[in-house]
Amino acid sequence: MHRFICAVVVGLGVAGGTTTAAQAAPQMLALVANPAPQTVQCHRGDCFAEFTAFCLQPERASPATGTVYRLHDRDRLIATATTHDGRQVALDPGRHLTVTAERSHVAVRIGLPAREMARLGLREVRIRVARNATLLPVTGVGDLSPLEAAEITTAAGPLRHLGDRLVDQARQWMPAVRRINRLINALPPDGWTDAGHLRDLRAKIFGKDAYPDAPAGADSRVQAAFGACQEAVSTGRLPSLRGCLQAKHDGFVGALNNRYWRAVKTGS
Repeated sequence: MHRFICAVVVGLGVAGGTTTAAQAAPQMLALVANPAPQTVQCHRGDCFAEFTAFCLQPERASPATGTVYRLHDRDRLIATATTHDGRQVALDPGRHLTVTAERSHVAVRIGLPAREMARLGLREVRIRVARNATLLPVTGVGDLSPLEAAEITTAAGPLRHLGDRLVDQARQWMPAVRRINRLINALPPDGWTDAGHLRDLRAKIFGKDAYPDAPAGADSRVQAAFGACQEAVSTGRLPSLRGCLQAKHDGFVGALNNRYWRAVKTGS
């Protein structure tokens, strides 16, 4: 298992809420670009997709699941939707979408309530993240250690660009991370899927034209992760294919995040 260097403090925040008055703001996050839009899935009243993230400020605590974030630059998140009558419409990320920490600092959930989808008459929502997107935690009144303006400028500027070079553009690992992220979002949120769906999924994700620019080795890494997870689920060692792939994703991203943190410490 990869050891995450970025701080993880249990108990910060409440699922679906902001940081409370008795807590310090958690770390800012980098949101990794996804060239192909992710389509949200609806489950238990929420419509969402997962996106890869990593911590920019290891001196601050990692977010608890459900910690709410906002975009530093709204134009780096592009959301389009198809209405029930077939029209294509653009959504305002700040108005229509919510970003919450999903698993520590390595994955976030972006989406909207199913009732909002229904109110807007939307059949499908697709979300794409542009390069160098940064997320700020939404904190409460009385924060013990709020983010300072200079801190935000540094994290969203030079630190984000360093992260882009070392994490987002990591040629040997990020293509595999992106494929695993696509697999996660293609699987049902409850983790169960049938054999036919899995065959279609493999053909889509591992087809020869799926990632024509991926470097050598990226496909084999994803194949190995997918195969190991299938075996673990089929033998009963793990209950969920989606959950297993999430763990693989988080391990890969954690290793890249550690590389970034070492560079920050040494001033690279």
